[in-house]
Amino acid sequence: METVAESLYIVALHEAPSSLPADARITAETRYARELERALGGPEQVAATLDAVLSLEGADVVTDADKALAGRWQKASITARERALSQIGETEEAYFEVRVA
Repeated sequence: METVAESLYIVALHEAPSSLPADARITAETRYARELERALGGPEQVAATLDAVLSLEGADVVTDADKALAGRWQKASITARERALSQIGETEEAYFEVRVA
């Protein structure tokens, strides 16, 4: 199951407990997207930040601004994960995949 936020990016929860109902999965994906948007400034900023961070993979030069942006993404993602999964229970293996649409 995937949640599309404003058609700019897609969030999918992976490795969740098999007993997790579909509606709980959708709720977690939606909350994760909402928390990312809150931390980064909206759906457009989530997509732009993700795109920028992904473009750093394999980059020959990474500036201090690039490092700061990647750190901001990581912090937002960790906080969003914690908040989105707080109601689910056993989720050590669970992770969210975010893709630019």
